[in-house]
Amino acid sequence: MAFLDNSGDIILDAVLTEAGRRKMAQGNFEIDRFALGDDEIDYSLYNKNHASGSAYYDLELLQTPVFEAFTQINAGINYGLLPFENTDLLYLPVAKVNELAGTTSLLSNIARQGPLFYVIDTSGDTGALNRISKKLNDNSPVVQFLEGTTDGLNFILIEAGLDTGTDQTPNGTKADRDNYLVANNLIDTSFSVYYDNRFFGTVRGPARASAFTNAGASDGFQGNIYLKRSKPISNAGLGIENYSAASISAISNEIYWNSSETDQDFSVINGPRSVVTAVALTVKTGLSAEYSLYGRTSQTLFNATVDYIDTTVYVVGNRSQAQVQLPIRIIKLS
Repeated sequence: MAFLDNSGDIILDAVLTEAGRRKMAQGNFEIDRFALGDDEIDYSLYNKNHASGSAYYDLELLQTPVFEAFTQINAGINYGLLPFENTDLLYLPVAKVNELAGTTSLLSNIARQGPLFYVIDTSGDTGALNRISKKLNDNSPVVQFLEGTTDGLNFILIEAGLDTGTDQTPNGTKADRDNYLVANNLIDTSFSVYYDNRFFGTVRGPARASAFTNAGASDGFQGNIYLKRSKPISNAGLGIENYSAASISAISNEIYWNSSETDQDFSVINGPRSVVTAVALTVKTGLSAEYSLYGRTSQTLFNATVDYIDTTVYVVGNRSQAQVQLPIRIIKLS
């Protein structure tokens, strides 16, 4: 990796990726879409208190070196520019995984171990005592996982909203939700889930009967998440080969600030909350050679010999464009 000197010049450095060079060699290379990003920019360098005046507020930003273009197929844009036409927005929503496990039975339905979410493939199970789910449950600490081969109850819970921080304005009141999110049309009605169709068959998300609120007694959590099959999205994608898209519902996030601040017991958004969603994934049946082609085989993990595939699932709000990347490990007994 290298940097391009950006002091005073506008630079366009465009190169073909490995996939682009292959298509060029095959004679079928054609640009049908492009994306812009600002991964290398640190906006905290904007200094509105610069002693030399407003002309110098963004000087450090403009002189930030930019990355040379990447050529690897797995080196995409992590922070794409957003298509908002409203130029007076002070805050933009973010999406975050809610990992407040143990607070309620609902919030414990996550599948994280370290940096990864585990989705199990039961095709390697050979009996009650030799199941991948048992190996994960026997591990210390227990690895929570998604029932990838069946429609289980577990899911990954995702919240969206303005994460303005503790004791910041705006905060998590209903009034600030209305003023900063509803009024600016930043409440997502659905999320798009982008997944590798070589490994996953279906995606499930929340049903309409789901609820997420702290309107219960003593501002305690009240609600539940019920899952249903998602709707596939045709002709929509991130431009990543072998990825498909599905649409899942967004549920109103009615966790509101209160004087005792118990709202933060249930929410990972420190500010006005917009919606929540849930993601559960079903592994394709018949995965076999894929483990050796795209993953690792005969690895010792959790006191067992396993095969696994690592992949990434992207979840994007349809209005806010708030995005979260889920690092997924599909795992089965060898």
